[in-house]
Amino acid sequence: MADSARTALTGGLPVELTRLVGRAAELAEVAEALGQERLVTLMGVGGVGKTRIGLRVARQVRESFPAGVYFVELSGLRDPELLPNAVAAVVDLPEQSAAADAAGASQLRTLISYFADKRLLIVLDTCEHLADACARFSRAVLQSCPGVRILATSRRPLDAPGERLLQIPPLDAPDPDDERADAGPPCGPATDAMELFVERAAAVARGFRLTDANRTQIARLCHRLDGIPLAIELAAVRVRALPLEQILRRLDNRFSLLTGGSRAALPRHQTLRTATDWSHELCSEREQILWRRLSVFAGEFELSAAVEICAGPDLSEDDVLDCLIGLVDKAIVLRVESDDEAAEPDHAGPDHVRPDHARPDHAGPDHARPDHAEPDHADGTCGRARYRMLDTLREYGLERLQAAGEEYPYAARHRDHHLALAREFGRRWLTGGQVPRMRAMWRARPSLRSALEFCCANPQEAPAGLEMATALWGLWLGMGRIVEGHYWLGRLLPLCPEPSPVRMRALCALGDLTLMTGHHRQGLDLSDEAAGLAEKYDDRLALGYVAKNRGLYATLTGDAERALKHVTEARTLFAAQGERALEGWALATLCGAYTVAAQPEKSLALHDEAIALMDRGERWVQGWLHWQKGCSQWGLGRFDEAKQTLSTAAVLCLEINHTQVLAFSLDTLAWVAAAEGRYAQTARCLGAAAKLWEKFHEPRLGIRSMHEAHQAAWALAERRLGPRRHRLLLDEGAALPLHEAAAQAVGPARPALPAARRAPTANWEALTAREREIALLVAEGLSNRRIAERLVISKRTVDSHLEHILGKLAYASRTQITTLAHAQGRRTPP
Repeated sequence: MADSARTALTGGLPVELTRLVGRAAELAEVAEALGQERLVTLMGVGGVGKTRIGLRVARQVRESFPAGVYFVELSGLRDPELLPNAVAAVVDLPEQSAAADAAGASQLRTLISYFADKRLLIVLDTCEHLADACARFSRAVLQSCPGVRILATSRRPLDAPGERLLQIPPLDAPDPDDERADAGPPCGPATDAMELFVERAAAVARGFRLTDANRTQIARLCHRLDGIPLAIELAAVRVRALPLEQILRRLDNRFSLLTGGSRAALPRHQTLRTATDWSHELCSEREQILWRRLSVFAGEFELSAAVEICAGPDLSEDDVLDCLIGLVDKAIVLRVESDDEAAEPDHAGPDHVRPDHARPDHAGPDHARPDHAEPDHADGTCGRARYRMLDTLREYGLERLQAAGEEYPYAARHRDHHLALAREFGRRWLTGGQVPRMRAMWRARPSLRSALEFCCANPQEAPAGLEMATALWGLWLGMGRIVEGHYWLGRLLPLCPEPSPVRMRALCALGDLTLMTGHHRQGLDLSDEAAGLAEKYDDRLALGYVAKNRGLYATLTGDAERALKHVTEARTLFAAQGERALEGWALATLCGAYTVAAQPEKSLALHDEAIALMDRGERWVQGWLHWQKGCSQWGLGRFDEAKQTLSTAAVLCLEINHTQVLAFSLDTLAWVAAAEGRYAQTARCLGAAAKLWEKFHEPRLGIRSMHEAHQAAWALAERRLGPRRHRLLLDEGAALPLHEAAAQAVGPARPALPAARRAPTANWEALTAREREIALLVAEGLSNRRIAERLVISKRTVDSHLEHILGKLAYASRTQITTLAHAQGRRTPP
């Protein structure tokens, strides 16, 4: 058989030497696009697996191309004029003997003549350094040869007519240390990134496998490597010489660690550094400058932030936009496609409005100034385009930033930007825009941590860091990061020992957080120290915070009368400053005092008054108030009302991941279930609550009466179920994702949200069967990409369905879909 015939028969494709792990959704999306378009380009960072996916799709569709499938590897080609010759060599056409300056054109005409009446697929691999030549080639061939289709892989677009761009993302590698990740059991199924690591490690280290003992380490390693298959495979090779702990420790110097890949691999893929160098060489000089300056961002960022921080010598503000587009085109910077974008309306156009950093700064621990007319998206953060750089590329940029002597000035700019964001958040975190503000600051947490670390490492920057950590008080409280807030304030306060207003406010904040960790006496001592400074500076608002903290201390220790005295003082001081939201916060503390002291009638009597002081869109204080009301109703034996109120508390808390109140609500729902004789549900709720309490130093804030109620429900359920079944149900509850745990705990009770959040037009039956299926998977806690993998459809299709679901239900968020789906009483599809 002739070589050309054999090539057409086999598809002309390299043999796969290892198994392709995962990628079901990407394969489906690429195959679908190739069926609709004639030029499809797979984009992505180096080592992400573009070639593997392209080759697999080419094999899957080759029966549709009777004239053959041809793979053209271009990484070794440097002269763009020789591109047609490279294609001709693969197709097995003779090279033209014309003069060198016309050889390419002559060869192209021969190819077009040969392809004219054939139906075939050409895979052009690694086009980024020949993008213009590949665009010209594609345009010429596709215009003249109707049966030809081209599948290209590149780190930047070809910009050819009719080109369909598909981004190939890294493998899913969630952070196992992310306390907000609703990931269910710690020993759940391995992600594709983990499976890839284990499979490749087992090939070089006999007997290596995934176990409960190494699962978290493997997950952490895959996350640190951004889910990039090349980096994961290079790390897996190291298992034959190093234990996982050492590989993780050495990842801070990943470019020297991840070397020595397969000798059969292309040179640019033999080490992580050469793969990244290849990308760097593709960038213009100004793009390289922006790359290294953007490396000060540890997480997501917006265009306005990039302009503010990175513009400077050799890079104007206009240059930043142009170069950012170039870096996105080359997959150095990724445009973030989060589920929030599908779930929330786009209120911002392409021109991004900078935060107002010029507001007067009187930071109590940064005071909320309610604006009852403020919409949920008043801060403008939702709907803006966001970007991020993979940690691997960021570390490479940091090396170059340090080499250029620019690390300190641009890190300081980065800190200044995030200090301004923190001040604005601190002033307004208890207002109606709380949910989008919380989510925006949560997305910014890697950069916030980076900025705080910069302040800790440079003594002259410590006061700015202390002010920043204090301004984020509401974030630490609101999203269950109390331990983290305590850590930063506890680390920065000793660096600022001199009396100052900043230290005074930090002591107020740290006192409150310390009380919320269960260290009651220590929290009171910190508040008393803050009181001395507040009196020195005659700061009435700070005195209000001190009085509130003292009231909280009395609440947690069960002294309702003492709490009444201090909270009344706090409320008077807050009211004199016009701080309605802080009045509501103080009143919620008093409601808690009566709840803890088993005086439910007094707590219920204050509930509506406290709610009236809060903006309708506020969630944190209202979450506490609804738990307190539900707990009081339980204490009075009004169990149906308690379930209704506690279900509302759970929905409010899930919107901002208010894990402390969610834990209290699950605990209290367990007490209700025990009182009603539903002992299996009691155990499940206790298990789910215990999983949340693990994130805090002291379960139930160390409140004796809450411990007693917990122990009584636990003992009753264990006695009625038997120790073995009781333990099984506890573990079952602990394994549930938060949304499902809350839904099961609530049962048929329908949550009653504040009026501004209720969706009057929601109609489950208005959804198609596929839309209901996707809504149930949203309720299960799956991301759009995970849903696509589960249903074996493209992510774009899931995005489209989700938009239709939100439109039909008149909803604005995934949380509302989750609530509706759980209210149907339906189980999630297998």
